[in-house]
Amino acid sequence: MRYQFTMDQPRNRGRGPALAVAALISLGVVGYAFAACGDRNPDRASAGESVVSTPTPLPAPSTPPRTRPEVPAPTTAAEFYTVGRTAWKAGDFAHAESAFVQALALDSTHVRSQLYLSRILIESGRAGDALQHIEAAVALDSTSSEPLRLLGRAYEVLGRSDEAIEAYKRSIVRNPDDVWSLNNLGSLYIKLGRSEEALGPIARAIELEKNVAIFHNNLGTALEKTGHFTAAAEAYRAALAVEGTYGPAATNLTRVEQLKEDPAAQPVDLVALAKAFVAQINRP
Repeated sequence: MRYQFTMDQPRNRGRGPALAVAALISLGVVGYAFAACGDRNPDRASAGESVVSTPTPLPAPSTPPRTRPEVPAPTTAAEFYTVGRTAWKAGDFAHAESAFVQALALDSTHVRSQLYLSRILIESGRAGDALQHIEAAVALDSTSSEPLRLLGRAYEVLGRSDEAIEAYKRSIVRNPDDVWSLNNLGSLYIKLGRSEEALGPIARAIELEKNVAIFHNNLGTALEKTGHFTAAAEAYRAALAVEGTYGPAATNLTRVEQLKEDPAAQPVDLVALAKAFVAQINRP
């Protein structure tokens, strides 16, 4: 069935105009009432009306771009040293070298700059150039073992083994707890085929600091080269216990586990060897 819209004929034609006027007057009154309400509540929509717009948000306040605080340019040896040390830690050795050189230009007695510059020179294959700076640091600092240890390292790189051994020993005399001088001396002995002599200083380094994988690996190498395969395997395992991903120890352990120790070999007493080394190094 279709909806049909028809307009009824008015029964009383005379009343039409009057009704129309009355209707217009009513609409005007109602509209005034709503308008008055709207004035008092401007944020409230009239009942039945849809909100056709939302208030336009205010623009966010503009903020100036962030700028890094300006760092004053270094002017003293200590400040250039700090710049160099930061660059050195970041691996920017060229920048570090330049900063240390400038520090020493301002103060040639700045020991830390002498030492760090020497490290960069050694690591970049210029150990010969490093010697003058290390020797200056040795002369300036009569208490620390670090300049002597670095001197030993430079001599070792230059192939001056006897002088390197002497420098490491002097470093240990100055500081008996310098584990890196102890390790470096033992490592050099191994390189020179003097592994028996390496056992004492490396064993002593491990007594002082057990949590360095390279110490245990070097001890294992010295033990292996002197025929103590079982003890060497234990040393390599100790290195891996400290640092499970230490590749040299893993390779060395795999190799030494295939070796058979001479049943007649005497067990090695590392504690006694460390003690004997300490007594020997302190002997006048």
